[in-house]
Amino acid sequence: MELALQQMSREHKRVMEFALQQKSREHGRVLYGVCIAANESKLSGLNDLYKSVEDFLQLPKNQKNVSQSQQVLDGSLRLIDICSTSRDILAVSKEQIQNIQSAFRRKCNGELDITSEVAEYLKTRRASKKTIKKCVKDINAVEPVAIESMLKDVQALTAEVFNSLLSYIGGSQKSSWSFFSQRSEKKAATSFDAVDALLVKKVNVDMSQLVNLESEIQEIDEVLESLFRHLMKTRSTLLNVLSN
Repeated sequence: MELALQQMSREHKRVMEFALQQKSREHGRVLYGVCIAANESKLSGLNDLYKSVEDFLQLPKNQKNVSQSQQVLDGSLRLIDICSTSRDILAVSKEQIQNIQSAFRRKCNGELDITSEVAEYLKTRRASKKTIKKCVKDINAVEPVAIESMLKDVQALTAEVFNSLLSYIGGSQKSSWSFFSQRSEKKAATSFDAVDALLVKKVNVDMSQLVNLESEIQEIDEVLESLFRHLMKTRSTLLNVLSN
């Protein structure tokens, strides 16, 4: 029992350290030069956190502590759904950005009209923002769960990170994910905003902006993919615990 409590204390300390790091970033103490790496650090931090959770749940004493908590299992499923939705939104955005890049290349070869590609991109963005709004609402509606505190805090932190991520993807607002926010307020709040604003105004977009946004989406999705696997593994462990 003492060993289990010691490990629980260590893992809970990691959760709190992670939370403090995120609060620090939210108050602008992440250097602009970190750029994409800083944006991904929250998801990478969650990946490390879930590795600790997986180790934590392997101890029989810890399994006993959560064996009666159906709400923990429900929370894990909710986070998996949000992670999957986030990846779907990124995949659609990446596809539309690639279509616009292809249209710009055709334009250079004499095809002048790219209106349909831009219209489809903006349509997709509007649909994505509606989905994001619903996801954020679902995240904010989550009620506190009276369970073992370490798992509760991990799920709460995960929800906060997804809230921040979805706000960044949705754009049109300042976000702790945005490395643009460190610049002049006249700049777009996110890299999604930068491209959106130019396309809405029918201003020519520099190809490098599209390439950079596509690259950013790819890098975020790679970290999300890893996190998705951890969420699935944690849920599988919880299912085993609750079924025994």
